[in-house]
Amino acid sequence: MPALPEHDFEDRLCQVFHETGESFVPDTPRLAMGGATRGRRRQRRRLALGAAAAVLAVSGLGAAVLPSALHTNGTGPAASPVPSPPVSDPPDAARIPQEAHLASAVAERLPKGLKIVRSDGSTQGSAAFPTNRAWAELVLDDGQGQSLLSVGVFNPHRGAIQPCDQSPFTELECRQTPQPDGGTVAVMQYTGKDANPSRFTAVEWVTADGMTITATSHNVARRGGTPDRPEPLLSAAALSSLATDPSWRTIASQLLAVMPDSTSTNASVQRPDLLPPGLKVVSSTAGAEQTATLADGDRTVVLRLQEEAADRSVLDWFADAPTLPDDTRIRSVANRPVPATQGSTETVVDVLRPDGRRVRVTAVNPAGAGSPDAGRAPLLTLDQLTAIARCPGWTVPAPD
Repeated sequence: MPALPEHDFEDRLCQVFHETGESFVPDTPRLAMGGATRGRRRQRRRLALGAAAAVLAVSGLGAAVLPSALHTNGTGPAASPVPSPPVSDPPDAARIPQEAHLASAVAERLPKGLKIVRSDGSTQGSAAFPTNRAWAELVLDDGQGQSLLSVGVFNPHRGAIQPCDQSPFTELECRQTPQPDGGTVAVMQYTGKDANPSRFTAVEWVTADGMTITATSHNVARRGGTPDRPEPLLSAAALSSLATDPSWRTIASQLLAVMPDSTSTNASVQRPDLLPPGLKVVSSTAGAEQTATLADGDRTVVLRLQEEAADRSVLDWFADAPTLPDDTRIRSVANRPVPATQGSTETVVDVLRPDGRRVRVTAVNPAGAGSPDAGRAPLLTLDQLTAIARCPGWTVPAPD
């Protein structure tokens, strides 16, 4: 078989390993987003936080989900202290509560002493959008060069697969080991054919019921980039320890098997004027979750836009939210640190439009340890994100 270009190889590999099984009917309900009566909502939030603390303490995921004031463990990589930026703290009904970041959960499970240079990933929480996967990407540095780490979590309803049996690539060395529970752990290693080749090592844990965790360490700092070090930073043994952590099942159980249709009924609207002048669109993607990486020459911001039709739980979640003159309801949080990431922050605006469409716009400052931007607010402000969220049909611009 002829060798694929390296920039196509990993995309194809992911496609082979992570078929989502669209014939499956999802039987995992979306995360509960409330539904209590307005009079009981605040009390239930307090009770839920206490219950979550108890459950997550058992599962080991508490540090990734609970507010930073409740973090008590000392695990995770060491880093220079980063000053915490100011965090908006409007009344409960207006504020988006703390959510679980997969990047935080991964960071808590890394070997000590690593710097997190950059991070981004998906979130889960009482009002997070439904999704069929959780993901995180972190750029790590051990002093010998930077290395991209990517982690993906898929729920048990997608159907079990055998990674090595399905790989059509001659460039990939794949070893698969049966596990006592009936699942498998596959260790995959890839080396490109260039004089200074790209390499990655991946470990995939597939349980007997189909829960799948992948952890991949690269010798490049960004996808498609040139190697920054001879070998991936994390060894197969370190990746195996990360991928087979049993606490990932808590996250996997909350994922859908198939993504719901969230197509907007509005025509696409190109309104680049809603982005501040001087921001260049470095990359962008379309789909259920639009994303764009924007840069002003010195700093970078990751912009995400999600949209769905509001169901009853969404309506309840917005019931007490502030209402704008056009009847748009809005909840937000500005400049909030992403726990354990050594500097990443986020600003989020979530609106319920009068037409019943819900739109969430997130801006992430991905900068971490060693960056002068660590701990700073994202490049896009709360007002700018609000303008985007309130613009029906707004789409992420194409790369410049």
